[in-house]
Amino acid sequence: MTMGKQTLKQLIFISVFLFYSSVFAQAKASAGAMLLFGTGSMGNSTDALSRAMAYTPVILFAGYNIKKFRIGLNYEYNLVGQTADPADFSNQNLGGSGSAMGLRLEFYDGKQAAGLVYRASEKYKLTKPTALGTSADYDGTAGFGFQYYRRIKNKYGIVLDFSSGAMKSSAGNTADIQWNRVALGLVFTNFAK
Repeated sequence: MTMGKQTLKQLIFISVFLFYSSVFAQAKASAGAMLLFGTGSMGNSTDALSRAMAYTPVILFAGYNIKKFRIGLNYEYNLVGQTADPADFSNQNLGGSGSAMGLRLEFYDGKQAAGLVYRASEKYKLTKPTALGTSADYDGTAGFGFQYYRRIKNKYGIVLDFSSGAMKSSAGNTADIQWNRVALGLVFTNFAK
C-alpha cells in the first residue's frame, strides 16, 4: 500500500473518530487524548540488532461504555528516537515516526481504566536513510498494548503504558523488527461512567 493510500485511510479514520467523539460526548461514552514519554528497544537478532530507543506517542481514543467495560477506537502517532550510538550498530539508526490504528477493550469505572489495545494497522518510516542510502518503510504485523490510567483532577489523569509489536521492512531485513516500550504520561478525557 502506498503512503498516499495509507494517508487517505488515516484521514478517513480520524474523520470517523472525530464524528464519533462528538456523538460519544454523552454520558455513556468517552473520548480523550494521551501524551506519553517512554523508553524501550527496537531491532532483531540478525541484521538490525536490538538497541535502546526513546518513544513519544500521542494517542486519540473514543469508546462506548457498557456497564464497567468500554470498547473503542484507538489512533496513535509515534515519534521514535534511537538513544544508542549508531556507531555501535554499523551506523544504523532506527529512529523514525509512525502511526497505528486499532481497537481498545478496557475495564472502566469512571475514575480509572485498565485494558488492552490491539494495533490492527501500523506504518513506520525511518527518519534517516539506511546504510545503503535508501529510505525504509515498515508495516506492522502484530501489536498489543496494556494501559492503566487514573484520574487526578477533573478531566486530567496519569497513564502507564506497555506496548510491543513486530514490523516487516521494505529494506529487506531477514527477520521482523521487534519493538517494545514502557511509557508514562498524561491523559485528558471526559472520564464518563
